[in-house]
Amino acid sequence: MDNETAGTRLPDMVDIPRNIRRRREQLGMTRAQVCARAGLPPKWLVDLEIGDAPLTRATLGILAAALKTNVGALMSGAFDAPEAGVPDTRSLIAMSEKECYARLATHEVGRLAGNLHHTPWVLPVNYVLDGNEIVFTTDPDSPLAHVRGTTAFEVDDVDRYARLGWSVLVVGVVEPVTDPVEIARLTEAGAGTWPARREELWLRIHPGRVTGRRLRPGPARR
Repeated sequence: MDNETAGTRLPDMVDIPRNIRRRREQLGMTRAQVCARAGLPPKWLVDLEIGDAPLTRATLGILAAALKTNVGALMSGAFDAPEAGVPDTRSLIAMSEKECYARLATHEVGRLAGNLHHTPWVLPVNYVLDGNEIVFTTDPDSPLAHVRGTTAFEVDDVDRYARLGWSVLVVGVVEPVTDPVEIARLTEAGAGTWPARREELWLRIHPGRVTGRRLRPGPARR
């Protein structure tokens, strides 16, 4: 996977605190002034600037607004962009199949689309990757139990504060898993559903097409 992992993790936590401090000093603002704007405790910003405090994507978005800049600038250190009120540009980047699988491996819940009695539905399902295939279990009475043939499975991650995110779409064929040895192996690996059930149906998606896109921050418009 390349280093443009917008929506999955923050860049180097050495660079970001340095960029935050540089931007604050560029504006001639004290830590207290920044924290008053952001609604954050001043002691936390002191610790952050020396690399001793955690930073989430949501908090980074709040800090960007308080520092009259954007998330992309705080991540890159490029502060020659317009200040508050002018949104930074974003671009959708197509992900390779390898990157799609890497992101699928970081999550446990996706959405499966199907059709029952001529009524379309989309339901959440917790899953695991078994090689390049997606495995999940369901209750015999669930609409998921009737899924067969080609279907669509989607997983995404969105941070609305930082305006970062990604999505992966898997189009493949669903088949039941009936081999007791295979079921025992999957059970041992912890592939069962979150709610405990006495009777579970095991299903496997054999991917035919795996595509994904991520939202990459870009420099602000001039």
